[in-house]
Amino acid sequence: MKSVLHRAARVTAYLIALLLALVWTASAAVSLTHPLFDIGQPHVGDAIITIGRLLALSPAMVVAFAHMLAGLKLFIGIYLFITVMVAAWDWAIHGTSDDAMLDVGLLISALASLIAAVPVAGLGGEPLQAVIGELMLAAIASALAIYGRGFVIPDERPRPRRPEPVVVAA
Repeated sequence: MKSVLHRAARVTAYLIALLLALVWTASAAVSLTHPLFDIGQPHVGDAIITIGRLLALSPAMVVAFAHMLAGLKLFIGIYLFITVMVAAWDWAIHGTSDDAMLDVGLLISALASLIAAVPVAGLGGEPLQAVIGELMLAAIASALAIYGRGFVIPDERPRPRRPEPVVVAA
C-alpha cells in the first residue's frame, strides 16, 4: 500500500498539470483573439517573421504559421486537461491510473516552453520569468509523479544466476 506522501505527490503532479493546462489554454485564447495572432507581440512576432523568412514563406503563410503556433498552444492546453480528466476517470472507475499521459504532456509542455523561450531569452524580465516558471512547474510535476509512483522504471528482469556445473562422465 502506498504511503500518504506518494498519493499526495501524484495528486499534486496532476494539479500542476491542470495549472499548466490553464496557462497554455489562456495563452492560446489571447493569441487566437488577436487578428495577427502572436505576430503583433514585440519579440515573438520578430521571431515568427524571421522563421518565415528562413523558410521562404509568403506573408499569408507567415500568418498561417502564427495561427498554427497559436493552435499548438491550444493543443497542449487541451492535452494536459484531458490527461487530468482521464486520470481522474481511471481513478474513479478502476482505483488506479497510469501516468504515461502525464509524462508525455509534461514533456511536451517543457519542450514547448523551451522553444517559446528562444525569442525572449536575451530580454530577461517578466517574459523570461514566465517561461522559466512554466519550465519549473513541468519539472516539479514530473519529479512529483516519479516520486508518487515509487519508481522510475520497474525492474522486471530475472535475477542473474550462475550456470550449473557441467559434469562430464569419464
